[in-house]
Amino acid sequence: MKKIVLSLGILYSSALAVTYEYPYLYKDPRAMGMGGAYTAVGGTASSIFYNPAGLGYINREAGWEINIIKANMGVSENIIDFIDDLNNALDAQDGDYITPRDGDDADDQLYAVNEVLKAYQGKNLHLDIANFSSIAKKGEKFGFALGFLASLKSDNKTHQGFGSEGVLETDTNVTAGGVFGLSYDFNMNNSKLIAGVSVKYMYRETLKHNFTSRELVEHEDNLDTYITEELSKSGSAAGFDAGIIYSLAENSFLRPSVGFSLLNIGDLDFGEAGKIPMTANVGLALRPQIKFLKDWILAIDYVDIFNGYEEDSDIGKRIRVGAEVKLWDNALTTFALRVGSYQGYATAGADLRLAIINLNFTTYAEEVGAYSGQDEDRRYLLGLYLGW
Repeated sequence: MKKIVLSLGILYSSALAVTYEYPYLYKDPRAMGMGGAYTAVGGTASSIFYNPAGLGYINREAGWEINIIKANMGVSENIIDFIDDLNNALDAQDGDYITPRDGDDADDQLYAVNEVLKAYQGKNLHLDIANFSSIAKKGEKFGFALGFLASLKSDNKTHQGFGSEGVLETDTNVTAGGVFGLSYDFNMNNSKLIAGVSVKYMYRETLKHNFTSRELVEHEDNLDTYITEELSKSGSAAGFDAGIIYSLAENSFLRPSVGFSLLNIGDLDFGEAGKIPMTANVGLALRPQIKFLKDWILAIDYVDIFNGYEEDSDIGKRIRVGAEVKLWDNALTTFALRVGSYQGYATAGADLRLAIINLNFTTYAEEVGAYSGQDEDRRYLLGLYLGW
């Protein structure tokens, strides 16, 4: 019994489940707090993953942007409940579920674990961990960013065990690689055009598999080796991105800007390990000048204009709306709040910077079904950053 539980733990730590979620490299917590609306926003090194032209909005007066550590961990609401219920099941004692008592807790624990698995059949159990370390700087005309990404994204679903579905459906990827982006400002009287390009090279390992109960039992002593050597696929890919942001009427109250990005030009193809398709994205951002607030941004995006994502063609899943307000921002501390709508579900986030330490909390919901409103997967992200 203990060997099987341990093997299931190893399996979960290295596996991800099949959903209708769009493939991606990195989701920035700031962007997700704003509903994912970031195409015309930018302002950080993470702009590379949304629109490299956003590097032109990095605060020039702040000097270097350096993230020694920018680590985030996200979990779904389902997995929080699942882990709690599973722990309670493993704490079951003799007689809790099966009578008469036989002096052995294992039968009751096995029964309780099976009941938990039944209760969560078809529900997505999500875990993701990512770190994006980077350096960036904005000059008079040029902006640049250089970074390294390492991430693990994991989703799982349990099934009844009949047919090809097995008892556990998994779809996983572990990704690592470097990115570099460059932007340039074209000043035009009361407006500005920023153009940006970026390049990336990534390595990915992927696991997509439906495990049967017999398979889990047969490989209970070497499940981790079986997964890495026989089931997982790996590949590497180079990708290119390009984008523009046009800021018009910069001296007006609203200071509007429009953005366009073409990401993963020609597809980011990892071979047998999967691919991230090319997408064309548009966005609008407003930056109203409000005296008693340090900074205020309103934004709306429509991503994947030409339906490059093969999962579906749903319009609702491609709409992002968000807002951010910095309540204060000085040399020692910064505090920002964010709200938005991502794929039709509410998002929220908060940042607190204390000198070189930044704490972040973000919540959003991913649509893991084929259309907005079908199957909500609420997620919570915690971030710890070290940098300036």
